[in-house]
Amino acid sequence: MHQPTFAMQATEARGAATDPANGPFKPERGLPEDFFQKEDGIYMTVKDPTDKGAPLRVCSPLQVKGWCRDSQGTGWGMVVTVKDPDGRWHEAILDASQVQRRAPAALEPLFDLGLQLGEIEKADKTVLRILASWCTVSRYERTDRLGWIGADFDAFVLGSGDVIGESQAISDGVSKAVAEAMHTRGTLEEWKRDVAECCAGNPLMVLALSTAFSGPLLSIMGAEGGGFHFRGPSSCGKSTLLRAAVSVWGAPDFKQSWRGTDNGIEAIAAACNNTLLALDELHEVDARIAGEIVYMLANGRGKARMGRSASADRRLRWTVPVLSSGELSLEDHMGSANRNVTAGQEVRLIDLDGGSRRFGAFDCLHGAASGRDFADSLQEAAAASYGLAGPAFVEWLMARSDKVEKWHGTMKQLCHIYTKDLDLASDGQAHRVLNKFAVAGLAGEMATSAGLTGWNRREAWDAAMGLFRSWYEERGGKTAAQVREAINRTATYLAANATRFKEVGSAETADAGWRDQDWFYIKPDRWREIHTGFDPQEAARLHKSKDLLRLRLSDALQYKMPRAVPNRPRVYAVRATVLSEN
Repeated sequence: MHQPTFAMQATEARGAATDPANGPFKPERGLPEDFFQKEDGIYMTVKDPTDKGAPLRVCSPLQVKGWCRDSQGTGWGMVVTVKDPDGRWHEAILDASQVQRRAPAALEPLFDLGLQLGEIEKADKTVLRILASWCTVSRYERTDRLGWIGADFDAFVLGSGDVIGESQAISDGVSKAVAEAMHTRGTLEEWKRDVAECCAGNPLMVLALSTAFSGPLLSIMGAEGGGFHFRGPSSCGKSTLLRAAVSVWGAPDFKQSWRGTDNGIEAIAAACNNTLLALDELHEVDARIAGEIVYMLANGRGKARMGRSASADRRLRWTVPVLSSGELSLEDHMGSANRNVTAGQEVRLIDLDGGSRRFGAFDCLHGAASGRDFADSLQEAAAASYGLAGPAFVEWLMARSDKVEKWHGTMKQLCHIYTKDLDLASDGQAHRVLNKFAVAGLAGEMATSAGLTGWNRREAWDAAMGLFRSWYEERGGKTAAQVREAINRTATYLAANATRFKEVGSAETADAGWRDQDWFYIKPDRWREIHTGFDPQEAARLHKSKDLLRLRLSDALQYKMPRAVPNRPRVYAVRATVLSEN
């Protein structure tokens, strides 16, 4: 069911829709024989001549919109709307298994929405007979998450229940709190003027909004989830970054807290699918499980659970960009519980300094007297206009579905430029992080092309890549040239001093170390000699990055010699193939 463009004024809130006969759908004349609909409900024709054929009221107004099923053709249900005593229409899904069995429990969701029974005997069973016999050919796709439906990217479900595109879909099992926060207020022009344009000149803010726009792009590009963690002291403006970002998709309470993630994170992530998951105050989540949550969010799969049929093993799934904030980094927070952060977690939730710009999290205040005043005004603007830019961006993407290969080419070219510019080592982690920044930059540039941000061309690119450079340098990233130089020093020494290395097991005294067919075992004093003027430990790490170092323990750089060598000294074991690297 196609809705008007989301670049226009906000649509009506779900739950306050007009009569379905005149609203977003046309009801089929599917009432079974002997029943008819009036303004105040459904009536049954009485054929008993002694009762003069007076119709009996069965229940308050009710309509069947169609049948629904999931993408695998299972999980069938009936889409029903009921009118509550206040005159508002509400939508529900009734499982087909209960409707067909005429199980009284099937009506409980309708009673909860305001359905009232008439004063006739066995009214509930009559309503069930009406539902089971209702004639309808309409079909809806049933989904347990919001965002894109299917692999064609031609329909997108919003928290309001509206669908952008021509497909008919309905979601159930989605976090109610998150879905309700995904509504609209104000106008797109107001949001663009008061929120987006104020982000210009502020790299962290531009990255935050660009990340919010990347939500629907991730699945199209086949990119993984995860995102950025803004670290900084209290009141530096990092929470404002998240509040501005969530306004792309919804109200201020679309921003979530880390506090509830250990219990409800799967439902929250599924509800935020293809939009944005913003989590404030990292310290509020249990440090012992924080790393596991980061993995799960980026990997996009929840725990296995039983489906609607007892044999079905189903998982909630999502693809969502993540923005996080907190006074501590993920590493420091996990360290407080004696947990070590892994490289995989670091590249899934990228740590950024969110409090050391010129004005805390900001570089440009756009005329505000202070960083605090700027943050306050931005938060007020994000609470006055929201929820319009994200859906408008989805519509823009849908209209350009033939450009996907071009977008991939742009991403590849951008990453190539920065790989060459920074002379990146063949560091898989750094390249994965670069891709995350690049996807955000691409989304920001595309949103600008769509007329949604008011930014200059390259504003999003430059913000994303400048922050990547800062991340890489702060991380102590080593260039490919530094790696090559360290390896060349080792290879040159070995080539010139091969006779100083004795065969493992030989009775001869080894001057520089030992060797066998595959390895050189270099004594620590010779290793320091080879890398005179450089940090020998860092040189070993650079060899390790190219898989040229033999390790007995993953966190140790030295190798303990076998029993064939007296006293089993510790050495730096380097692959013999290092000679071919020179």
